[in-house]
Parts: sequence; C-alpha cells; structure tokens
Amino acid sequence: SSVMCVPNRPTEPKLAKCDKWLETFDFDAFTADIKKLGDELEKNQGTADVAHLKKMVLWSNACGLVGMLTMGLGVHAVPIIALSTFTFTRW
Repeated sequence: SSVMCVPNRPTEPKLAKCDKWLETFDFDAFTADIKKLGDELEKNQGTADVAHLKKMVLWSNACGLVGMLTMGLGVHAVPIIALSTFTFTRW
C-alpha cells in the first residue's frame, strides 16, 4: 500500500557536474582548520588591531553623517555613495 502524502524522491539529490568535488570534501577537517585559524588570529590581536577597528568605525560613521546631511539637497552622488558605504560597512 502506498502512502499518499510522501513525495517520491531519490535518496540523495544529484550534484551538478561543477559540484562533484563536494562528494569527497572533508567538512570536519575544514571546520577544524577554520576553528584553528580563528583561535590563532584571536590570540594575535593587539592594540594596533583595536585602533584600526575604531578608525574604520569612525570612517563608517562619518559616511553615515555626510549621507544624512546631504540627502535633502537633491539626488546626487554624494549622499548615495556615503549612505551606501555606511550601510555596507555595517554588515
């Protein structure tokens, strides 16, 4: 007897030719490598990195401020570029 609401699917979806490498990719080793890299980078962070991050946040905020202050002056490149840069850097 067949069950009415169960879709008839193959056990695994077929991979596209360009994605065949995924069949042999070691996801566990990749995850471990990324974790190890993250831990190493975190250990090597210092005051110069914090200062650089604060400078980038300052520039981002400046772009937001310039964009907000100039967006009422009509449609032109300055507010568009400033606001899009501000938005992009916040992602």
